[in-house]
Amino acid sequence: MTTRTIAYIRTSTNRQDLGLDFQRAEVKPYRPYKVYEEQASGRKEDRVELKKALTMVKEGDTLLVYKLDRLGRSVKQLVNIIAELDAKHAHFKSIHDNIDTSTTNGKFMFTILSAVAELEANMISERTKDALRMTDKPLGRPAKVNDEQKKNILKAYQCHDVPVVDIARRNHIDPSYVYKLAKNAGVARN
Repeated sequence: MTTRTIAYIRTSTNRQDLGLDFQRAEVKPYRPYKVYEEQASGRKEDRVELKKALTMVKEGDTLLVYKLDRLGRSVKQLVNIIAELDAKHAHFKSIHDNIDTSTTNGKFMFTILSAVAELEANMISERTKDALRMTDKPLGRPAKVNDEQKKNILKAYQCHDVPVVDIARRNHIDPSYVYKLAKNAGVARN
């Protein structure tokens, strides 16, 4: 089976042409079969050229990047991409970070990344649960408001002596929704 190296290089903006030139030079010694280039944020999950690169990678191939942050900005994103490669029995290599999942040490680094991603997800979940226990603010989307209620809310909004917080509380909606209704209706307070 012939194995190939598929390179992916990325900068965040089109003003970083030097970054692409530098990355091209760094991946060149690895003699990539194909180089996919992109100018997009690393936080963006839906990157066209990255998708093409991942589609191109077959069993035994290696996805090559200059640096881990060129592939993605979050641990979760990186772990998902590397897991996708692993499912294809393909490898991942980062030149700058010295990660190569075709080696024992590279697989170990991947395991650590996976553990960190799981820890991060669990910590976010715990913080969210703690915050929910401490709040009395209604969560979720605002209650549906019918046309009659909207008229009453807007009428009350126009009376300066009725606080917006009271209008919202009476209608079981968030004060920001009162302001939004007023703005959309072009209604101002007297």
